[in-house]
Amino acid sequence: MLSSRKWNDGRHWRRFAALFSCSFLIICFLIHKAKGESSMLLKPEIEQNGTSIEGVLYTPNGEGPFPTVILTHGFTGNYTYITGNIAKELAKAGFAAYAFNLRNPDTRSMLNTSVLTEAATLDTVIDQIKALDYVDPEQIFLLGESQGGFVSAYVAARREDIHALVLYYPAFVLQDDAKERNPDWDEPGHIFQDDPSFGVSAIYARDALSFDIYEVIANYHRDVLIVHGDRDTVVPLTYSERAVSVYDHAELKIIHGAGHGFYSGEPFRISTQYATDFLASHIQ
Repeated sequence: MLSSRKWNDGRHWRRFAALFSCSFLIICFLIHKAKGESSMLLKPEIEQNGTSIEGVLYTPNGEGPFPTVILTHGFTGNYTYITGNIAKELAKAGFAAYAFNLRNPDTRSMLNTSVLTEAATLDTVIDQIKALDYVDPEQIFLLGESQGGFVSAYVAARREDIHALVLYYPAFVLQDDAKERNPDWDEPGHIFQDDPSFGVSAIYARDALSFDIYEVIANYHRDVLIVHGDRDTVVPLTYSERAVSVYDHAELKIIHGAGHGFYSGEPFRISTQYATDFLASHIQ
């Protein structure tokens, strides 16, 4: 009986040792995996005219200051569509990345907003994000998608502190769209009207047609990456091709088979890799 009890005790010990070893390896794996991912999700207090701007900021491991990317979403969207997911990936690559909402995400209302009001919001965000201790103010990048790309391109061309620019299918078509909805827009005394079918007020078309976006972006002289799908029926590829010819230093990456919106799957993976590689190559 004594020898049997000793054998049983040894068997239980071997089982315990095996379970302990397995648990230890799992814990080590999880710690190693966590070290390879972004470590912090912050919600800095950003305000415009007394109103809070909702956004999330992902940071990599470490104390910083970090090169920082500010991501702007498209028409009627919010940061949960795509920009927030891109921000997570950029944090893994060593960037602080801030994705925010241009307007109330509950209503998504475009009333009383335009590309110029959105540009003013983006300017406010840039100025306040630059002031954060963990942000490197000398390495600020913009990434915008669709109308957010239009707005990012506009803002970058009017500032001196945007280190490089990434545009996903930028909606440079929106000025031509506004002309189609307002065929007499350039007639003397033309009064813009609200457009309920499009969900916008008169200010949207009026502001959109108050300048030529291609003339504005010609004033941005740093590097630009444009990523566009060849099956985009919302913003034809030709608009990005024209932008590349206007910029001093621009590269166009075409994702074959992709439409308007790199929300998931291969278009998201490929576009995120393009953006990450481009931005990483511009870190000082």
